[in-house]
Amino acid sequence: MTYGIFDLKGSGRAVKSLRASCATSTQSAAASTPEAAEGVVYCGGGAVQRVIEYAILSQPDGQWDAIVSVNGETNRAMTAYSYFGNAQPPAGFVVALLGEDRAEYLVFEQDGRNWLEFGDYSYEQCN
Repeated sequence: MTYGIFDLKGSGRAVKSLRASCATSTQSAAASTPEAAEGVVYCGGGAVQRVIEYAILSQPDGQWDAIVSVNGETNRAMTAYSYFGNAQPPAGFVVALLGEDRAEYLVFEQDGRNWLEFGDYSYEQCN
């Protein structure tokens, strides 16, 4: 087994520089985190109760033009108004929100009722 002896002159400066660099990248990563949605809120679910909120962004972030929060966890999403392609959309369909995490939310509005479908559950507007 061999051990090396290293000259550590100036290592304090290197460590300080690395710490400063890491702090800057942490702050910029926090700045790019999507803000919580401030839009229509939907509540409900089956065995798992959720509060889902979405907002369409006035200034899209590339392909991501909406944000969706589920129980406070926020993800970017893209809107799909022609989600059903050439097929007739279900009555009341407004928009599909396709999450960055691959979740799909379908938003509906009909006869004064607003709801969102996510997975096998419907969520009624609660705000």
